[in-house]
Amino acid sequence: MALDKVFKRRGRYDIPDWQRDEVWSPQQKKLLIDSILNGWKLPKFYFAKTSSDPDEFDVVDGQQRLATIWEFFENKLKLSEESAKRFGGYTYSELPEGVTDDFDDFEIQYDEITEATDNDIQEFFQRLQAGKALTSAERLNSVNSNLISYARKLATHKFFVEKVASSNTRKAYFDMALKALALEVEGFDLGLRYEDLKALGDSQSNFSEDSQVAKRILNALDYLDRCFQKKSSSLRNRSTIQSFVTLGAVIVSTGRSEGTEERLYSFFSDFTTQLAKQNELGTKATDVAYLDYQRTLSANVKSGAKDRHEILLRKLLISDPVWMSVLTLKESASTAIREEIDNLGQRVGTLISQKNEQYSAKHGSDLFKPTNKTVTAMTSIREPIENFDAYSKLIGELYFILREGPGSRLDGNVPASFADVNFLRTGLQHDVDHGKSGAVASKRKKIGEAFARYASGESSPSTLAPERFPLMQAALLRAIADDLDSLAV
Repeated sequence: MALDKVFKRRGRYDIPDWQRDEVWSPQQKKLLIDSILNGWKLPKFYFAKTSSDPDEFDVVDGQQRLATIWEFFENKLKLSEESAKRFGGYTYSELPEGVTDDFDDFEIQYDEITEATDNDIQEFFQRLQAGKALTSAERLNSVNSNLISYARKLATHKFFVEKVASSNTRKAYFDMALKALALEVEGFDLGLRYEDLKALGDSQSNFSEDSQVAKRILNALDYLDRCFQKKSSSLRNRSTIQSFVTLGAVIVSTGRSEGTEERLYSFFSDFTTQLAKQNELGTKATDVAYLDYQRTLSANVKSGAKDRHEILLRKLLISDPVWMSVLTLKESASTAIREEIDNLGQRVGTLISQKNEQYSAKHGSDLFKPTNKTVTAMTSIREPIENFDAYSKLIGELYFILREGPGSRLDGNVPASFADVNFLRTGLQHDVDHGKSGAVASKRKKIGEAFARYASGESSPSTLAPERFPLMQAALLRAIADDLDSLAV
């Protein structure tokens, strides 16, 4: 299989903690890429198939090689001085087109393992490793500690057994349960490698199942079990499942989780769908947050769990304004919303550039005006709004970008969010009450409905609480970005 195909589908390859804990050195990584650029054959990869339609796999052997290849594709890894001179650049994007074409087309050889039992794969892996140490989960499973015992108990929970789509190969459920439990005990400063978890198990040898932490993680699993009615394709990647459990624990700890199960299920389904979509786009992705999330799955770094949680929290808060009242995270929520507004503003700008390229290729002109005023407006919409005046400015900037910019070129093909911007701008004008009473009433109703769609039911910006303006802005920018993404030009 060609490398560019593997990279675009990297979200389908689960890289669990099966292999040794140590991470390759920069020198080892550079040598691998140099070997590929030289066209030298690599050792075979081994993938265990976990599902079909689409095909998804556990990486049995080749974790470090795949992570290194992905790192190079993403311009996170530089070649050595000698290799850079020979091939014409330090990073993937700097290399000549002919070199990157060869890199893209380089084919890895792999064997696909199907219909194997957990014991089959375990023995096969051990033979590949020539009798080297067991996995972290298998080693930790034997630690004499109440914390470890409780994690083993959690691994038999109905959520893991009946709702998680990935297999329980090599203590996978225990691994996820222990890491989620460890983060509840120690927080995100804790590393999740063997040494960190072993030390925690030793220090928590007298851990109580009646403790607040134990009850919270159990309640989180009960909550997630209610969210998912059956096995779900959203529950395949082990690090993502751990992050979902951690997020679930935050929600249940508020005491306001009841009745939110369907909303959270919808969020998880949408998040994993968008994650796969953005990964398929690769360097053409329009939402870098998903690429940042994917990197935490591809690299064994200490901050991975924290980074995933922050991205999930940001996406959750803007997915449905109800979550702000459920979570009431105050400063952390405010920071998350500000980051997501900036991310969404960048996404809108990227999509507009893409649509201009597509439109220009057909018609010889831009769809959206690429003027200095447009550049200023694109920067402005990324600034969080906190009051009515800032809201008025935001709507004015969006109207210029989305309505004045394309002019009549979108006639008959105006996305719903663009039309809403038009209604919202009309609501800010002084001539709303002009005309016949029936027409005035209809206009006011449409304006109120447009605002309510992005303000959790509130019908007027003049009565909106200051802390809710950023949420409204994020919801509107998200709708615009989604409409731009699907806009046919």
